[in-house]
Amino acid sequence: MQNELIQLLAVAVVIAPMTTGFTEIYKRYTPAEGKLLPVLAIGTAVVLSIIWAVAFGHTSLIGQYALSGVLSGLSAVGVYNLVKPSKPEDKANG
Repeated sequence: MQNELIQLLAVAVVIAPMTTGFTEIYKRYTPAEGKLLPVLAIGTAVVLSIIWAVAFGHTSLIGQYALSGVLSGLSAVGVYNLVKPSKPEDKANG
């Protein structure tokens, strides 16, 4: 059980930067913005996690990998909010 949890966390760590990249692509090339971006990030991460599970033959653990994708998507949204450039008015207020 512990090895499975470590493996799922490792997948989430690997997929989070990819999800951040896809979120940036969505932001630049689609009209998606605001509250829709976190939903897209989580959905993308879940899909990537399921693809990972199928590609590596873990089809019996698809639900756990989908949960790993949710964690990855949430972390990608958090990482994106940390590294996004702040607006000039934010610097004046802060």
